[in-house]
Amino acid sequence: MNTHLQFLTATEAKAVYKTYLKHHFPKDETKPWKSIERMWKRDEYFAVGIYEDDVSAGADALRGYAFFVEPQNCDACLLDYYAILPEYRSGGLGGRSLQELAELCAQRGRYILLETEDLDFARNAAQTTARKRRDAFYERNGCVKTDVKGSIFTVRYAVWCRGTPADLSDPADRDALFDRACRDMNTLYRLMVPGEKNALFVKIQRT
Repeated sequence: MNTHLQFLTATEAKAVYKTYLKHHFPKDETKPWKSIERMWKRDEYFAVGIYEDDVSAGADALRGYAFFVEPQNCDACLLDYYAILPEYRSGGLGGRSLQELAELCAQRGRYILLETEDLDFARNAAQTTARKRRDAFYERNGCVKTDVKGSIFTVRYAVWCRGTPADLSDPADRDALFDRACRDMNTLYRLMVPGEKNALFVKIQRT
């Protein structure tokens, strides 16, 4: 099967949000659709469907999706939500799609920032295992874990980069990248959680 990405309209993205996204992510990590819609109307949000041609279905079939925050005053875009539908996981589609998403963002002049739940705040062994598995996926597929941490309302995140130089053995280059990631994450969250709420409930810094 051939895999390809396709930009979604706001109507299509809303359908994916209601049908899949709300069920794939914890409630405390899922924005209300009105928050996404607010950014979308300002051209600071977009979504991509991941498809494969499916001869048996007679048409391209949705295999996953990626939702991005894309501020106009920032070189990064945030991979806000990314998932392969459960029945299509473990076949390498996630890694292939992440590479294609990085290339798509590069064509838009952006690099990718993304978040994973912070290992240090796992509540039990099952959470620790799940978080390690997720981190391993991103590391295996070319993402760089920074020393930037985020406290967003009640959720703790670690911040990763994708689409940056692979060789960060030079401490100065690494430090510059992590500074950039921290600065850009703060820009992204001022867009997503504006005003007083940002000051009260958002804390993003290098550790």
